[in-house]
Formats: sequence, structure tokens, C-alpha cells
Amino acid sequence: MCSSDLLLVWMDVDSLLREKSGGAKSIDDFAKAFFGIRNGDWGEVTYTIDDVAATLNQLVPWDWKAYLDRRLTEHAKGAPIEGFARNGYRLIYTDTPTPSFKANEATRKIVDLTYSGGLVVGTAGGEVSSVTWDGPAFDAGMTVSDVVVAVNGEAFTPDRLKAAIAAAKGTKTPVSLTVKEGERYRTVALDYHGGLRYPRLEKTGTGEGGLDRLLAPR
Repeated sequence: MCSSDLLLVWMDVDSLLREKSGGAKSIDDFAKAFFGIRNGDWGEVTYTIDDVAATLNQLVPWDWKAYLDRRLTEHAKGAPIEGFARNGYRLIYTDTPTPSFKANEATRKIVDLTYSGGLVVGTAGGEVSSVTWDGPAFDAGMTVSDVVVAVNGEAFTPDRLKAAIAAAKGTKTPVSLTVKEGERYRTVALDYHGGLRYPRLEKTGTGEGGLDRLLAPR
């Protein structure tokens, strides 16, 4: 399980604590009970999943051990996102990135097409730094360290790549990428037709939800 999925599991735990306690308990209460021990002692304290489950059970009685075992060992399709819904939001995709998504791209100097073909490409030289497992780029044989040098027969630019993916939406014509691998060049057919997709959270109700409270300044 990757770190982002693990964060989603903890957000799910927060949403369950709030739901099962009628809003009286949250992940903050767990953190205080679990980590708030031996104040001032910098020594290491080991723990097991049973210890985590026991602390959660002290806050809200439930079969937390079974929940954690399932969440941390399952091979489910997709990330655990139920916590968004319980905390008043839903995950959607639009063709426009959020400000934080754009800022991350600018800081890292990348074109993040993780949800729009399954790859991340450097803005300067076109080097591929990430390929999503079983995604369209993966299926096309692309791999990390490939360099995209041309898009549909024209020299690579970030805007040209995004425009080609947007233009392929709803068609049957793949985006043609010329890729350099070491000293070898090859043509890759990116068979993806979903257009540009960027994740964002959309509020599902009115008023302050669990996620609002979770992210509020302390």
C-alpha cells in the first residue's frame, strides 16, 4: 500500500469515528490517546496493529481490528475513498486542475497526466518520471526514463501534449508519441480517449462537514 492510500485509510478512520460517535470523537482523539503518552520521553515505543485497534476501541467500540486487517491487506480496485463521502465531500474529475494541482506541477516542473493517460512528464525535456500501473501509458509500453520528443509528429511541449490528449477525447484515434529510450527512438500509440482529468473534492451538503473540521486550523 502506498503512502497516499494509507492517508486515505486514516481519513476513513476519522470519518468512522465521527459517524459512530455522533460527531463526538475524531482522529484527533485517537492521536491524543495513542501518542500522548510518556510526555517528555524521547525513547522509542513499539506497537502492533492490535495496539492501534485497542486504542480505537476505547474511543468507539467496534471491530477495528477486522477493519484494519482488511484495509491494510486487501487488494481492492481503487483507493479507499469512502471517508470523503462520510465527511461531506465526493471525489470528482474535471478538465481543469485545481490551484494546488497546478502549483504542484509548477514546483516539480512536470505535466501530471496521472489521471489523463497514466504518466507524468517533465516540462523541460519530456522525461517520463512516473507511469501508472495498468494505465494507458503502461499498456503502450512506456516506462520511467523514456523521453517524449514529439507529439503527433510535432516537437514536444507541455501544452502540445495536453492539447493532443484533449483532442483525442471521444475519438478512436490514439495520441502518437515519439519516444526516445537511450539511443533508440520508437513510436508509441497512447490509446486513451478520456480527455484531461483532474481530481477535486466537491461538497455534497451544506454547513461544516467532518473534513472541514479535520482540516480546520488548530
